[in-house]
Amino acid sequence: MHGYRGVFRNHCWRSFTVLFFIVLFLTACSKNSEEGFYPEYNGVKYTGEGTLETEVDVAIFNEDEALFVQTVKIMDDHPTVGKVMQAISDDDEQGVLIEKDQEGQILSVDGIVNDENKHWVLSINNVIDEGNTEEIEIGEDQSLTLIYTADP
Repeated sequence: MHGYRGVFRNHCWRSFTVLFFIVLFLTACSKNSEEGFYPEYNGVKYTGEGTLETEVDVAIFNEDEALFVQTVKIMDDHPTVGKVMQAISDDDEQGVLIEKDQEGQILSVDGIVNDENKHWVLSINNVIDEGNTEEIEIGEDQSLTLIYTADP
């Protein structure tokens, strides 16, 4: 009876060792060297100066449809609405072109230009803001909405 006990232990240790190396291998394969165990962020992002990471929920609507709905990641110590818009404009795959004037006012989005009847309205957390987009600071988890609408 004692002879089977040693064989069982050897078999058990071998199985445990093989299982340990399989788990170790799977862990090493799934680890991204820069991001740890988290998958790489593949959305629209802006990288400026500094290390502060801010995520902003952005929605852009024309008269008929949503042009852009996504979380934008800003890596900059002074995140602004202008940097969010620059990230959206600069992204060839997921973004839309946003054009502004010298005062940071939105002129057009995706080729849809302000005119005498309709214009682009910016709201942050559902509050309309008509300031210079380059100077409007934005914080973590704020929502930014651009809507093409008729003048009231």
